[in-house]
Amino acid sequence: IGAGDAGSEYVWAMHLKRMAEAARDARATEPKPQLSKRDPWALRLMALLVFVSAVVFASGRQGQSLIDSLQGLPADAVAGGGPAYEGWAEPPGYTGKPTIYLNEFPEGKPMDLPEGTRVILRVYGTVNSATLRETVSAAGGTAMPETGTGLSEVEFEVARDGELTVTPRGAEPRNWTVRMTPDQAPTVELTGEISRSLQGSMQVPFRAEDDYGIEGGTVEVQLNMEQVDRRHGLAAEPEPREALSFSVQLPMRGDLALVEETIVEELAEHPWAGLPVRISLNVYDAANNVGAIEPVRTAMPGKRFFDPLAGSVAEQRRDLLWSRENARRVGMILKAVTHRPEGIFQNDKAYLMVRTAIRRLDYNAAAPLSDEVREEVAELLWKAALLIEDGDLSDAAERLKRAQERLSEAMENGATDEEIQELMDELRRAAQDYMRQLAENAERNPDRQQSQIDPSQMVTQDQLQELMNRIQELMEQGRMDEAQQLLQQLQQMLENMQVVQGGQGQSGEQAGRQGLQDTLREQQDLADETFREMQEEFNRQRQQDGPDGPRQLGEQDGQQQGGQGEQPGEQQQGQQPGEGGSGLGDLAQRQEALRQMLQGQRGQLPQDGSEAGRAGREALDQAEREMGEARERLEEGDASGALDNQADAIDALREGLRNMDEAARQAERQDGQQQGQGNGPVTGQVQRDPLGRPLGGNGAPSTDENMIPDEELYRRSKELRDEIRKRTGEQDRPQLELDYLKRLLERF
Repeated sequence: IGAGDAGSEYVWAMHLKRMAEAARDARATEPKPQLSKRDPWALRLMALLVFVSAVVFASGRQGQSLIDSLQGLPADAVAGGGPAYEGWAEPPGYTGKPTIYLNEFPEGKPMDLPEGTRVILRVYGTVNSATLRETVSAAGGTAMPETGTGLSEVEFEVARDGELTVTPRGAEPRNWTVRMTPDQAPTVELTGEISRSLQGSMQVPFRAEDDYGIEGGTVEVQLNMEQVDRRHGLAAEPEPREALSFSVQLPMRGDLALVEETIVEELAEHPWAGLPVRISLNVYDAANNVGAIEPVRTAMPGKRFFDPLAGSVAEQRRDLLWSRENARRVGMILKAVTHRPEGIFQNDKAYLMVRTAIRRLDYNAAAPLSDEVREEVAELLWKAALLIEDGDLSDAAERLKRAQERLSEAMENGATDEEIQELMDELRRAAQDYMRQLAENAERNPDRQQSQIDPSQMVTQDQLQELMNRIQELMEQGRMDEAQQLLQQLQQMLENMQVVQGGQGQSGEQAGRQGLQDTLREQQDLADETFREMQEEFNRQRQQDGPDGPRQLGEQDGQQQGGQGEQPGEQQQGQQPGEGGSGLGDLAQRQEALRQMLQGQRGQLPQDGSEAGRAGREALDQAEREMGEARERLEEGDASGALDNQADAIDALREGLRNMDEAARQAERQDGQQQGQGNGPVTGQVQRDPLGRPLGGNGAPSTDENMIPDEELYRRSKELRDEIRKRTGEQDRPQLELDYLKRLLERF
C-alpha cells in the first residue's frame, strides 16, 4: 500500500532512520540471575558434569576415548571434506551369525561369510574420494556411486568366493578375502511307513535336517488313477477333485536344524480314503532351498471298518462322492441292504440314517444331484457307518462287547501293530468302566444283599488285568492264535459277569444258560465251516470237471473219512466239538456231537412252568431237530440243505436263550418279592461277586479256583501246536490229513 507515492515513501524512510538511531543507543541490561536462589545445591551443574565425563571417558575401542577417536580421524574427514570409510557384513538373520565390522576385522585373515550376506560400505568425503573393487557379488564389479553430498553408500550380497578392496584417495588400499559358506538344501526322509491311526488319521513319520533350520514343508496327496480298480462304483468317470495339500506343523520351540516328527492329518472322511494315491513330502529352509522325498505310492490311509456292514455303507458313500452318476446305483444297493434289517442292523439310529439317505436320493432322482444334497447324504452315510462300527459308546457293557469284537476282528484280519495296540487300550478302558458300573449297580441294588459291602473290596481287577497283559504279550510276540484263545476266555469271564448282573439265579441255571451260549457259538462256527467247505468243494469241482459241469456237492466226502490217520488232537485232552474237521463227513460228526450236547444241556435246565419257560424249551426242541436234519444232509453230501438247517438251528437257539433269560428274570422278580416279605435272606441263595465267585462272610471271594490259565496250560498248548506243525511238514501223509492239519493251524 502506498507504493509509488512520494509522501508514503518519505514517511517510511524517516521511520527507518529513527529506528536505526534508537538501536545505536540501546544498551543491554545487567543480568539478574534468580536460579541460584531456587537451586542452592547447584544441581544444575550435574548436566555439565555428565557431558564432560562423556567426552573424557567414553571409548569406542578398548583403551581409546572419544577424544582420541576424533583425533584419529583425518582432519578433512572430521570437517566433512576428507576420505574415510566404514563397512559391515550382515549375515542373514536365520543363520544366527553376528554382524562383522569390517574396519576392525584383522587384515590378511580370510573372512567366512554365509551365502546371502549383505555387505554395506560407506565412504565419507568429497566426490571420488575412494574406489571399490569386489568379486563376491553375483554380477561382480560393483562401483561406488558418485555423489556431491559427502557420503557414498553401496550394498551387495555375497554370492561366491572373492576379494573386496576399498582404496581411499591418497591412502593405502584395504583388502578383505571372502570365503562364502553355501546354504545347503534341506534333506528329508521317512522314518517309517505311512500309516493310519485307529480312527483313520494319516500318520507320516519323517526326519528333516538343514544347516540353519527347517522353515516349513508341505504334504501333497494325488490320486493315482493308473492303479485304481475301475469296477463297480468306480467304473464311472470321476468328477474333478483337487489334490490334497497341507502344511507340515513344526515344533514351536527348539532347534529346527534337526526335526523328527510325525505328521498327523485327519483324512478319514475324504473320498479317496483307501484308494491308490501318490504322497509326496517336501521341506524348505529360509533361503527357499527345497528338499523332497520320492513320491510314495500306497493306499490313502483312512478309517478301517472291521464290521462288514459298516464297510459297505462307507463304500457307497465313497461311490456317491466319486461321481453323481452313481446316485441311482447307491440308492438301489442301500435299499437291498436295508430290505430286511432284522439281525443285520444292531443300531436303530444307523438304520434310520441309511433310510433317510435313501429317501433323499429318491426325492432328487429326476434331476442331477446338487452339491448340497450329495454332501448331506454323504454325511448321513458316514455317521451311520460310524454308529455301526463303533456303536453307542455311552453304555459300558456295549463298549466292552464292541471292544472285544473289534480286537478279535483286527487280529483275524491282519491289522497293524498300532491298530491292535489302540484296540487293546480301548479294551482295557472299557473293562475298567464296566467293572466300575457293575460295582455301582451292585451298591445301589438292595435285592443284591450286598449294599453293606464296599464295591472296591468286592470287585478286584487283578485277574482281568493279568489276563489282558498276557494277551498283549502274546500279540507283541506275534502269537495271534494263542492271543485269540485267551481273548475268548476273557470274553467268557465277562459274559459270566453279565449273567450275575442280570439276576441271582441258582448256579445250575447259570451253568445251563452258559452252556447254551457255548452251544450257540459252536453251532455258528460249524455253519461257517460248512459254508467254507461248500465253497472249496465247488471250486475244486470246477477245476476238475471243466465245462462238463460240477458234480453233486460233497458226494465223495463220506468215502474219504476212514483213512485220515491219527489225529493230533486225540492225544491232548480229546477234541472238543467245533474244532476243525475234514470234509462233510467230519462236519456231520461234529453236528451230531453238538446235538447230543444240546440234549444233555436241556436235561440240566430247571422245569419252569411259566410261559417264557415253556416257549424256551419248545425252541430248544426245535433246535435239536434242526441239528439232526443238518447231520443227515451232511452225511448225504447236501451241504446247501445242511446250511439251511444249521441257520434254523441257530435262530431256534437264540429264541430259546431269550425265553430262558426272560423266565429267569421273572423268577428273580418273584424271589425279590418273597425276600422283601421275609425277615432275612432266602435260604440256599449264595452271594456272588461280578466274576461269579461265591462270597465269604466278609464280602471277600471265597473260591480258590484260578480263573486265569496257568503256565502248564500254555506249555501243553505249545506242545500241541508244535506237534501239529511237525506233522504238517511230513509230506508223505495223506493230502486229506495235511489239509486238516493246516486248518487246525489257521483256526487255533
